[in-house]
Parts: sequence; structure tokens; C-alpha cells
Amino acid sequence: MDYVKRKGHFSMTANHFHPHYEVYYLCEGERMYFVKDRSYRVKAGDLVFIGRQVLHKTSDTGIPDHERIVISLRHEWLERAYPGETALLTEPFTRECPVVSLPARQFPELKRIISGIMKEMREQEAGYAVRLRHAMVELLLMAARAPGRNDEGPAVTGEEDSPMHVRMIKVVQYLNDHYAEPLSLTGVAQQFDISSYYLSRIFKSATGFAFTEYMNLLRLKEAQRLLRESGLQITEIALRTGFDNFSHFGKAFKKMAGLPPRAYRSANRPLLTGGQES
Repeated sequence: MDYVKRKGHFSMTANHFHPHYEVYYLCEGERMYFVKDRSYRVKAGDLVFIGRQVLHKTSDTGIPDHERIVISLRHEWLERAYPGETALLTEPFTRECPVVSLPARQFPELKRIISGIMKEMREQEAGYAVRLRHAMVELLLMAARAPGRNDEGPAVTGEEDSPMHVRMIKVVQYLNDHYAEPLSLTGVAQQFDISSYYLSRIFKSATGFAFTEYMNLLRLKEAQRLLRESGLQITEIALRTGFDNFSHFGKAFKKMAGLPPRAYRSANRPLLTGGQES
């Protein structure tokens, strides 16, 4: 669990996806939050539920100062602790819209849970880990019971609906579907009948990512999955994920994951039998 109170303007520099779930609660301020393929405006009191291996990044809205708490949890813990309720407790992470804004009548209960979490984190008295786990389950259950986009009551916030953001959603969805192809900024700009300069500038504004940075992250995220879950040779994985230069793939992968591809595979799964690695 991580608590931060920042003064002034701030945007994440780390490019983010990870194998655990993440719950983001904004105590004060306002943020833009890019999740998967679109950006959401997050306000104080909102919860954001980030699924496993989902690209996400927060950025400034132009309003300074914010206070937030981030809680990370592993699927394995939920399966062990609540084997019959895992699907219910992880439901908020699978919704189309990851931002949950609870009805006003539930604010006191939500603030009680968050305050309890922060108190246990700060004081760490005997048994604090148990209290934290119970509070986390309370929070997940509250969110799982909250009405979704199509239920009664506007409990879930929608994405930014400006023409620019709507257009960038289509661009991002296109990149998500075609990242293994030899895409370029110029080529994608022509595909959507806009200038390269405009695409570069608006893509960064809408998502928080530079165009090339986002493309590399999509490719490296898929490369991680293939290293964990397949027996493909590493050179084949590089080609399948859009890297035509193996040396560049190795350097980019190590910079992002902290390990070369071969070491990452060894650390995350036993090697499959059959076939030589490259």
C-alpha cells in the first residue's frame, strides 16, 4: 500500500503494467487516468480498479495538488483467502469502465474504510496486516455491489467525451489490435486522415504517452506474456511482437522489465520442454 500527498503539478513518468491488481483512491484533487485504451477524469472520492497486465498512467489535469492511496493485491491471495468469492471480489477489475464513483450515501462508509487503512498503515500495531486484509475485502465488496454503467444510478463515471478524446480512443484501439505490424506515426496518421504532428501532440495529451512509447509498451507487454506462457524461441517472440531488430528488442525489454528476456523467462516460469531458445 502506498500513500502520497503531492503539491504542485505531477504526471507519472513510470510506464505501468504489472501482474497484480491495483486499487487507486483519490482523496483530494483531480487527475486524468489512462487505462487500457482511453482516459478518464478522476475526482476526489473516486476509486479506480486496474486489472492485471493492463497499461495505465496518471497525468495532470492542470489543477495542482493531489492526495491518493494505491493498494496492490495478488489474485493468489484472494483465491486462498476467499476461494468461493474470488469472482465477486475481482469483478470491479473486469468492468468496461474502471472508475467507480459511489453514491453520496456511501461516502461515510467509504471514508471509514480508507481512514482505517491509512491508520493501520501509519501505526502498524500488532495484527495490523489482518486489519488491512479485512478492510481491503470490505472495499472490494462495496465496489462489486455498486451499480455499473447500465444499472440505475450514475455510479460509474464515463470517459472524456470531447471529439479529440473520442478520436484518440479509436487510434489507441487500432494500435492495440495491430501492434505486431510495422506501424509508424506517419502511417497511422494517414490511416486516420490526420497530420503526423497533430497525432503526436494530441495522442500525448489524451493518453499521457508518447506514440512510440505506447507502441513499445504494447509490444513488450505481449512479449512478457509469451515468455511466461509459451515455449517460443526468443527471436520468434521478438518478431511476433513487432520488433524487427533483435538487439533493440533485448535492450528495450531489459530497460522495461529489469531483466534480459532469457532471465525474465527463467525467473517467471520453468522452461517448457522441446525446442532451443535463442
